[in-house]
Amino acid sequence: MKVNASSVQVEPDEIPLISEPVQVGGPSFTWLRDTRDAPLDAKRGTYTSFQEFLSSSKFGSQADFNQVDVSNSSYYQMDRGRITLARNTRYGQERAYGPPSAELIPLPERLYAGGGNSHRGFGINSAGPRDPQTGFPIGGAGVFVNSTELRLPAPTLPYVGNSLSFVPFHDMGNVFTNASDTWSSFLRFRQQDRDGCRNLDKTVTGPVTSTGHQGTCTFNYFSHALGLGLRYRTPVGPVRVDFSYNLNPPIYPVTYDSLHPNLIPYVGEGAHFNFFFSLGQSF
Repeated sequence: MKVNASSVQVEPDEIPLISEPVQVGGPSFTWLRDTRDAPLDAKRGTYTSFQEFLSSSKFGSQADFNQVDVSNSSYYQMDRGRITLARNTRYGQERAYGPPSAELIPLPERLYAGGGNSHRGFGINSAGPRDPQTGFPIGGAGVFVNSTELRLPAPTLPYVGNSLSFVPFHDMGNVFTNASDTWSSFLRFRQQDRDGCRNLDKTVTGPVTSTGHQGTCTFNYFSHALGLGLRYRTPVGPVRVDFSYNLNPPIYPVTYDSLHPNLIPYVGEGAHFNFFFSLGQSF
């Protein structure tokens, strides 16, 4: 496994460490249970997945960590089957162990969230911790995302007939620096210590964890997004368009950019509005 150094926007001191090739290996286990009536557009049933991966030096790995990722979706019919209430919950955690040289979890192996099939209040993989200098998403060791949709019956409209339906939804959750931060953040609706996120000093301070140097900006809170989706029915499944509004996006310092050496430091902010286009239901 290797990350292209030119594509990594992280603290300059960490670029050699994160971009160097890392060998990851170990046993994995996956368990699936699917009782959905239709995988592309389920109206009843459940779907559960459990994945565990143990990366260990005993199997030639250069990074020692254990990753668990669990997801469950359920679908309920209402109003005599005209309305579908759909819910998806995902929880994941990683634990690093072993000698200090093996405790940094490689960038591609961290937990991420955000995007059309995840938390729609963020862009793809943009939820959670960011590099303390570049503001680039660096993933975390804990993730919790819950999505709830109300899939309404299709009204009869000009030109499209009854092929277009509407789906109001609510997404909540985030990616967390440590797995232990997940549950203590459940009732936090706003980013804490925002003054630390406005610190534009290029000198990085703050804790060093299994996902790198965290700086003084914390992302340990639950972000909530409300949205409305459009579903256009086709013979191969619905075409999906989702519009979301993040009620409490994070802010973060940006003091370095390898592509713009003369960058004037500024405080970045996650987008309130997000747009996604895809095929099939979000889950």
